[in-house]
Amino acid sequence: KMTTKNENEDCCAVDVNVQADAPVHWHSKGVDQVLRELETYVVGLSDAEAAARIEKFGRNEMTPPPKMGFWMKLLLQIHNVLIYILLVAAIVSGILQEWAEVGLIVAVVVLNIAIGLLQEGKAEKAADAIKSMLSPKAIVIRDGHQMEVAGADLVPGDLVVIKAGDSVAADLRIIECSNLKILEALLTGESNPVSKVAEVIEGGDAVGLGDRKNLAFSATQVQAGQGKGVVVSTGNGTEIGKIGLMVGQQDAVKTNLLIQLEVFGRYVSVLVVIIAAITFCLAFLKAGEPVGDAFKSAVAIAVAIIPEGLPAVVTISLALAMQLLAGQNAIIKQLPAVETLGSVTVICSDKTGTLTKNEMTVQKLQTSAALYHVHGVGYSPATKDIDGDDGTNITEEKRARLRAMFEGLVLCNDAGLQVAAGPGGTEVYTALGYPTEASMLTLGVKLGISDVRRFKDAHPRVASVPFASENKFMCTVHDAPHGGGRVVFVKGAPDRILHVCRDQVARDEVDAAEPLDAGFWERAAASLSGEGLRCLALGFAPWP
Repeated sequence: KMTTKNENEDCCAVDVNVQADAPVHWHSKGVDQVLRELETYVVGLSDAEAAARIEKFGRNEMTPPPKMGFWMKLLLQIHNVLIYILLVAAIVSGILQEWAEVGLIVAVVVLNIAIGLLQEGKAEKAADAIKSMLSPKAIVIRDGHQMEVAGADLVPGDLVVIKAGDSVAADLRIIECSNLKILEALLTGESNPVSKVAEVIEGGDAVGLGDRKNLAFSATQVQAGQGKGVVVSTGNGTEIGKIGLMVGQQDAVKTNLLIQLEVFGRYVSVLVVIIAAITFCLAFLKAGEPVGDAFKSAVAIAVAIIPEGLPAVVTISLALAMQLLAGQNAIIKQLPAVETLGSVTVICSDKTGTLTKNEMTVQKLQTSAALYHVHGVGYSPATKDIDGDDGTNITEEKRARLRAMFEGLVLCNDAGLQVAAGPGGTEVYTALGYPTEASMLTLGVKLGISDVRRFKDAHPRVASVPFASENKFMCTVHDAPHGGGRVVFVKGAPDRILHVCRDQVARDEVDAAEPLDAGFWERAAASLSGEGLRCLALGFAPWP
């Protein structure tokens, strides 16, 4: 038991208007009708037609927000009540030839502006670098041939081939599919991959995005299977593009820190003027000083009141906080946003894909002999430590026993793991298929199955019963290597697996059996479920 946290078709001459303002319900149109309205063919567009459509519809890119020039950024850094006060103080001090005071104030202002520009510039470069890394590729059919093109070069009417591991580069109307499952958590919040179909879905606008199962949306991930679709929307016309436009139309809102500094600056300004006026009157009227000396006294008092170091202290504090967050892979483009994050008391957010990464990791293994704790987070098998009941790392001999017991989790599995190069020479593992099943592959590697694909090839699958919610289990039959007969593996909900089992593995030796203690397993499942873990059971038997 384990727990896991032809021929070209005739087309009528109609205008391709997929980018029009009026919504087009592609999910409620048949494949032939979609192809006719998009003026495309089963062999795809020609290169010339694709180029013409790029000119007409533009590249498949979301319109980026306008970037501010250097002078506008500089002006925004200066646009602060406290900075204005410091500049006025510097000017007055210059008139009075207090050059040391002028130098100090100017240094504070320049330091404040330089830190702000430097930090926000770093954040912009980091965001641009991430954007370039996420630029997808796409396999299209043009002139009857498959070719790889940049996602930005897709146009309405292009035929796109998608398979497990691909990122969908535009909104597609599925025209063919085989066991196609797409993860749409980014768009809809649905944590499980959505099974796609090519059939018409009636209902028009009344059908929600999550129920439009014959559409594949831009920026979603293909988890399993393969399919073919025709591009119906690109750029800002995609569902994710519409969200981007709405976000870009929101007015900029001042953070709590900026509001408080502005209020403080107004109070300081009024206080400085009042005290300076009082000082001038006392010096001129009471002490009988000349007008020039009385004015100097008033200015000196005013400059002394102004907190020259406050802008620099605030900026440096925010910059240090930004560096701290950058170390946690958080990019903040505006310095004052750091303080806003610190002031948050309640966050209302969708969980999957927002607060979590939609990843599962095997945390514990329960056998009849012991409870094992598996280290590591995510799909990377870099951390192979597994602790026994006594808290110490298991021996290699024990690891080999566990591998023999749990190898069925790798074989009775339709998921895959994709490995890509990450920053600093690291490896980034991505799940292909359901996160729960992908976590079992990672467990297999931690238990000593170094090459999952080769291991599956050595134990070819000859039959299977796919998982279904009404059955709550998955079953596969495999040939054992070297002519050792066949074995059947079944995994699923503990209550379903216990119901079909007679014996249990004894002493963690896969060849040793003892009568099933159903009560023990039920208590173990209840205990682990009480910790918030998802429980699955694994069983096996020789094929008769």
